[in-house]
Amino acid sequence: MAVDKTAEKRSTGAITEKKGKATPGRRSRKVKNTKTEPQGNAITRPLYTTVDYFSNVRSELNKVAWPNREDTRRLTILCINVTIASAIFLGILAVIWSEFMRVGLNPGNAWMLLAVIVAMVGGAFYMIRRGSI
Repeated sequence: MAVDKTAEKRSTGAITEKKGKATPGRRSRKVKNTKTEPQGNAITRPLYTTVDYFSNVRSELNKVAWPNREDTRRLTILCINVTIASAIFLGILAVIWSEFMRVGLNPGNAWMLLAVIVAMVGGAFYMIRRGSI
């Protein structure tokens, strides 16, 4: 008979009946005090807390979804490739910048360094305005 009522409620669209009162919010609920008094004396208390700490660490490590061997290998290769590409890019950037500095610090070429700096700042503002950055 209970199955018939459930099927009837589903067909009418009302799965649950109204309770007649509002559901209490989280803020109005009283929080249970889960903090317990420390057990033991001054000598054994550090031992209890250390054991408790490592048992909590073990329970948290059991919750971790560890990657399998294929994922670990793939992500390691990806990380190494990104590191190498970043190193090459920054190395090229450093060589270019040092060459600009060498050329720009000559007394006759100071305007060239200023033009490069203005072009870089202008390009950055352009990219920001365009929304690329």
